[in-house]
Amino acid sequence: MSTPHLLLHKEAPVAWITFNKPERRNAVSLEMWQALPELVAEVAEDKDIRVLLLRGTGEEAFISGADISQFGAVRSNAEVSQTYDRASGAALASLATLEKPVVAMIHGICFGGGCSVAVMCDLRLCSDDARFCIPAARLSVAYPVERGVERLVHVVGAANATEILVTARVYNAEEAYHMGLVNRVIPKAELESYTREYALKIADNAPLSVSAHKFFVREVGKAATLRDMEKVREWTTRCFNSDDYKEGVAAFMGKRRPKFQGK
Repeated sequence: MSTPHLLLHKEAPVAWITFNKPERRNAVSLEMWQALPELVAEVAEDKDIRVLLLRGTGEEAFISGADISQFGAVRSNAEVSQTYDRASGAALASLATLEKPVVAMIHGICFGGGCSVAVMCDLRLCSDDARFCIPAARLSVAYPVERGVERLVHVVGAANATEILVTARVYNAEEAYHMGLVNRVIPKAELESYTREYALKIADNAPLSVSAHKFFVREVGKAATLRDMEKVREWTTRCFNSDDYKEGVAAFMGKRRPKFQGK
């Protein structure tokens, strides 16, 4: 279910969700947060889709942050902001828990809530003009641990996360790459074609193995006592008992390209 400001487009085996509010540099409204889990669920249910890509409309921004013009109505104080916080939390969680890999294609501005969306993705590719910032300290906002801070620490480490949050400074693409915030920096003119090819290479791999490793990486970020080892074992067994495992071995032995079905 696409909305005017949040669009879902499928090009099997990949799908794109586009933040489409260029007049506000794709700032995320409450309505957009509320719509995102439905679109992610549609991707989850579509067996022809193997990779989800996120992007922003226009030349200026991936996502410039939350739509501050709404804050007087939906985030005027802690009590009023509960609906907003639940919606944004559910939206970010939908990206983190989707079994299929999620790739952020970032250009221009990636500030505040845009960074929260980006770090919830599994992989981040950015153009050489990308800029990153979490300006919470300039707004007297405390980012909830479960909606960005925890994941940010896992992605860039405690020292870098602390600097990002307490200085509220802007980082360029190369700085973001060197701290591990992004996986690749691409010339802007090549970003979309590179991202599409990158996603297709992921989609060409065995879907069960890709999903298993996405889950494993997330579990490793937890304390050992909190990891869902039963589900880890289930994923391992599922991969070894799959038709795709037989196909992968047969293709390797036959020196041919495997044809995986996700079964």
